[in-house]
Amino acid sequence: MPECRSKAFHYRRLPTTSVIIAFYNEAWSTLLRTIHSVLETSPAVLLKEIILVDDLSDRVYLKAQLETYISNLERVRLIRTNKREGLVRARLIGATFATGDVLTFLDCHCECNSGWLEPLLERIGEDETAVVCPVIDTIDWNTFEFYMQTGEPMIGGFDWRLTFQWHSVPKHERDRWKSRIEPIRSPTMAGGLFAVSKKYFEYLGTYDTGMEVWGGENLELSFRVWQCGGKLEIHPCSHVGHVFPKRAPYARPNFLQNTARAAEVWMDEYKEHFYNRNPPARKEAYGDISERKLLRERLKCKSFDWYLKNVFSNLHVPEDRPGWHGAVRSMGISSECLDYNAPDNNPTGLCLSAYRTPEGRPDVQMRTCDALDKNQIWKFEN
Repeated sequence: MPECRSKAFHYRRLPTTSVIIAFYNEAWSTLLRTIHSVLETSPAVLLKEIILVDDLSDRVYLKAQLETYISNLERVRLIRTNKREGLVRARLIGATFATGDVLTFLDCHCECNSGWLEPLLERIGEDETAVVCPVIDTIDWNTFEFYMQTGEPMIGGFDWRLTFQWHSVPKHERDRWKSRIEPIRSPTMAGGLFAVSKKYFEYLGTYDTGMEVWGGENLELSFRVWQCGGKLEIHPCSHVGHVFPKRAPYARPNFLQNTARAAEVWMDEYKEHFYNRNPPARKEAYGDISERKLLRERLKCKSFDWYLKNVFSNLHVPEDRPGWHGAVRSMGISSECLDYNAPDNNPTGLCLSAYRTPEGRPDVQMRTCDALDKNQIWKFEN
């Protein structure tokens, strides 16, 4: 946007940052693309260091070859774990070595655009309780072509399975803006790319180290930021490209365990909506959460009901009457059920929608899935 390009920054007044990149068996080209894009687009006065955390990779080129390569780069440090830690703990290891005022977490297959860093740091300099994300642009998995979002950014949300989703900006948030380059409040974040004051991150309790590998930590941190007095934002002037791999280098065998921890600590009575949609999660051993509950009490965090009413007010809250929820099974083919809009299992991206014909007759039609479209919400009445 022209307003972003014309904005001037007082560099000496901005906080400094440490960029933390955890990786496991990442491709040589994408890892180096990430490192060099940070170095080439970040003003030297703002970038304290890039901290690479190798989570016990076993590929040969990530051993001596990588060490030799980065020895010729300024402000790049490599830390290796002694055992597989998973993304959450690997990032925390990097954070302990960080000397910058702000921790900027990036995935290891990114490309930072010119001017990506300054808006994030300026916002945190204005308000230390703001956790700020860049707009995530797409880098094509096959061609590595860069597709920049030129329209209005999307914000983060979730469904009641605690699956992260992207949504359009609601009207009440759009009405709040005084300009097109204001940070956009977002109920949740994708989790791979964000900046946070190091001091505030530690005050909030960093990551939940009881979570294994990755998955669910982004929603847990999102709930905690909002419920404990902070704010989560996406800055329209900060753009970072991201390769979305067909298969993640980190598997997610503990996703249900992680999301159950988040539900138990932060969602209060609303956790039942999560369990009703994930029955196996009730049997998950999610570990000791007593310290996380004490953290919530110590920080005097608000309820999940407050979060739904004040942060994500356009999320539909189902009734879930006892015995009146679950799968809709076909009477003709008993093995088949009506599916919800799971992107992995719905390549068409279409969902059953109620609508009225031009003549005013009610009907149903397959339309583009939208978790916030009330015409795609179905309840069994009798």
